[in-house]
Amino acid sequence: MRILLAHSGGALPQLSSRLASCIDHDPVLAGRLAHNARWYLGKLWFDAVAYGAAELGFVSEAVGRAKGYAQGPGCGKGAGRGRRQQGASRMLFGTDHPFFPPLGETEKWRSVVENLEAIDEVEEWSEEDKAGVRGGNALTLFCLSSA
Repeated sequence: MRILLAHSGGALPQLSSRLASCIDHDPVLAGRLAHNARWYLGKLWFDAVAYGAAELGFVSEAVGRAKGYAQGPGCGKGAGRGRRQQGASRMLFGTDHPFFPPLGETEKWRSVVENLEAIDEVEEWSEEDKAGVRGGNALTLFCLSSA
């Protein structure tokens, strides 16, 4: 099953460590997951509707460090600083279309323009990462390419 979260995952990336801690401290849930709860963040997909490069960078970093939370032999509990490039591979371009239409006939859809600008401005992403977010990752998610 593939799950794509709207609005760059909302509060989930920001609260992933808090949720993991809550699960670890709940006697009913503790020990029921094969991995630390943060590991599962790396299995999800996120649209890039955040309107800001800093926000996209944060989400991709939280997602990028998810692999470090695997449990089992040879796996440490923490993941340290995330890799934004790894997280970028789980993000897809999105807009708020058809909401917020242009007010004039010659205007462009701001949700399209601003989200494309935000993708371009994430400094830690390579051009390949940005191209993936703009469309390449969608091809992978929907099994439309061999990547």
